Amino acid sequence: MSEPTASPRPVLQKLLTHGLGTAIVEDGYDQVGGIVVLAQDAAALNTPDLLLSAYGFEGGQEFVDVVRFELPPLATLANPAARDADRVPLYPTGFLRGHTVVPVWELSRTRYSFGAEYWRIRADGEQKCLSSYQGAARGWRGATGWRPWSPLVGPRARWRGSELVADVVGDSVLLSVRAEAGPEGWEQVRPQTWVAAVPATECELFEVVITATWQGIPVRVLSSGPDGARVLLLIDDGARAEALGATAIEPGIYEATVATDDLVDTHGVTNELAPQGR
Repeated sequence: MSEPTASPRPVLQKLLTHGLGTAIVEDGYDQVGGIVVLAQDAAALNTPDLLLSAYGFEGGQEFVDVVRFELPPLATLANPAARDADRVPLYPTGFLRGHTVVPVWELSRTRYSFGAEYWRIRADGEQKCLSSYQGAARGWRGATGWRPWSPLVGPRARWRGSELVADVVGDSVLLSVRAEAGPEGWEQVRPQTWVAAVPATECELFEVVITATWQGIPVRVLSSGPDGARVLLLIDDGARAEALGATAIEPGIYEATVATDDLVDTHGVTNELAPQGR
């Protein structure tokens, strides 16, 4: 099974667990990864029962929530059925369950792309868009909270000698910065948070991916600060993850907050996006 090549950037759909949906609505959570499908492939799964059954969950709910979004720049899609021998995929056939043929993909951890939409699908078939993602600085429209972005997840841009968080919006890049006083001409969208749109041709887009070993298992570092590092465990063994104190963010996805000194074999990679239109 090859990677989908819908032009120019495929529209993906992510089924939200209750925890992920709450994190978006209450805290403005902006990260996404793990199991996704192409939105067009899942169009026939248009009720909670159909959708939940395809993912192997129990039905009977009044509604389910999904996010539909373009494949973010620099993010990758992998076939979860073609993993290393020591990793067990949630969907070993490479497809959702049931009679509708819906290939599944594993999305590398990133930020939602600008314009991502939060949809609610009800039991009577009604679908309604409840919110949209307005970039790293503004976050989710109508969310009760917002959390500062992590420089270790999602696109960044080199622009005029600075490295800044970046959201691609058409032929422009929306740059964001946290500072007491913003650069001249930038718009302040919240305290200490400033944005400006610049032509994409003026930017070099990249992402930083830091991996390490913690307690003998591979992890990706999602953020780092005085309270330690937040890491994504790169294993599927739920029993082992929980024994280490990790939290299940969704089925098969585990995170933990760890002491920075406990991380060994730390390695960083910078992935660059090929320049466009130059």
